[in-house]
Amino acid sequence: MKLAFIPSTFLPWVGGAEIQAHNTANKMVEIGNDVDIYLLDQVNIDNKKYKIVTLNKILINFVFLLRYYLNINFSFLLRFYFKKICENKKYDLWHFHSVNYKTLIYIEILKNLKQKVFITFQGADIQKDYEIKYGYRFDKKYENLLKKTILLVDGIFAISKNIEKDLNFFSYPPKKITSIPNSIEIKKIKEIKKKNIKDKKLKIITVARFSEKKKGLDIIEDIAKIFIDNNFDYEWTLVGRNSDFLLKSKFISENIKFFNIESEINNFDETYFPHSKLIKLYKQHDVYVNLARIESFGITMIEAIAADLPVVSFNTKGANEIVINNQNGYLIEKYEPLEMANFLMKNFNALSKNRNLNYNAIMHYDLKVNTQLTLDRYQK
Repeated sequence: MKLAFIPSTFLPWVGGAEIQAHNTANKMVEIGNDVDIYLLDQVNIDNKKYKIVTLNKILINFVFLLRYYLNINFSFLLRFYFKKICENKKYDLWHFHSVNYKTLIYIEILKNLKQKVFITFQGADIQKDYEIKYGYRFDKKYENLLKKTILLVDGIFAISKNIEKDLNFFSYPPKKITSIPNSIEIKKIKEIKKKNIKDKKLKIITVARFSEKKKGLDIIEDIAKIFIDNNFDYEWTLVGRNSDFLLKSKFISENIKFFNIESEINNFDETYFPHSKLIKLYKQHDVYVNLARIESFGITMIEAIAADLPVVSFNTKGANEIVINNQNGYLIEKYEPLEMANFLMKNFNALSKNRNLNYNAIMHYDLKVNTQLTLDRYQK
């Protein structure tokens, strides 16, 4: 098939949505399809099998600014532009890997041109969390356009049950929703051998960009204080974009011997994310700790499980679909630092030896399997 992918944001910005678009596009090409990824800016990506096509940013921004800020609709200009692309390229379908206000305008135009359009929602573009004010839908202009546009598309891929629940708000036909989770190249992770850990301390890893409330990084200090007050020996590795912002905490900077702060591990030379450096880092630890208050899915958790790490998480959106209690990890019901700290201290021996856990269900998240399922849905 000839496919056009449009992510709302893309590499080199590294996040779950960006990684999924890149990995899926590479795998689609690998199994015999042609994929073009449409971006507003030209980027140099060496580890790609797909092609990058740069859109006319000036034209798109002109139409967007008039419509968003002045409610003047000049979308007919973009219609001529996209019509020419469609006539020249003749794509079988367009797949939007996350959406924003601009890309919703594209979808309106493409459906007017009788193109097949699919969306994979990735989190902020569909979810709305009132506690931490998370989600694009707090912008009423975005939410109203989404309400109108979503009903036009030919199919939606839901990466989690939480996303499916959010789709209920829009009365989107259930028969047009396909449940396929975000996925990883499991073979790549399994091929890297796990390092034998001889330390008597509990080695914890958390991978997340610095987003304090959403990712729950604001409670690390509280958990760590409980460890130290109880003379519990640990080392906590924190990996992600702007992770060094954690050093603004006086407590963490004064107790840095208990922490290992790593910057974001990008991937410029390997076809699939995560990079081998990150996989090796997972495999040097005993347990993955997820503190996020909400996730659409939580790609780092399945990376950790594929690396044979138990995941310990609060029973929050996203985690509660991935972590199966006492099988691939443990869920803590009450979102409180004391609950997490006590669990980790009490279960130190079991966690450090990965006892009695079953990681076989990880194949449900295999990239090749789920890319083929996505292709099957296209063809139907």
